[in-house]
Amino acid sequence: MEFWFVWLARLMFLGLFLMAGGMFYRAWKIAVRKDMRYVADWRGHGIVGGERWAAWVLSINMISAGVLLAIGVSVLVVGLSFVVWTGLTGIVLWSYYFLLRVVVARAEAISKKE
Repeated sequence: MEFWFVWLARLMFLGLFLMAGGMFYRAWKIAVRKDMRYVADWRGHGIVGGERWAAWVLSINMISAGVLLAIGVSVLVVGLSFVVWTGLTGIVLWSYYFLLRVVVARAEAISKKE
């Protein structure tokens, strides 16, 4: 039983870096390539008036990816316990989700007024 749990934990740990990479990729596409298709919610659905909300989505992606990367590096350098790094990762991912939901809701509310 412990064997499978250890491998599952290792896969979750590698997933930290993959998620951070995906967030950095989105941020890079928005900032450097000016590709507004990536101004989207967490599912990839575009936000109404993407150019207006690009800075917000870029910031959310950069901050979330940076924190996830910091958690992953801290596990390697400091040796954070499983409970600590999984808890912190959960907080970051839920914050990412809800912050993008707030941006989408604000964009929809403003587009309805205009």
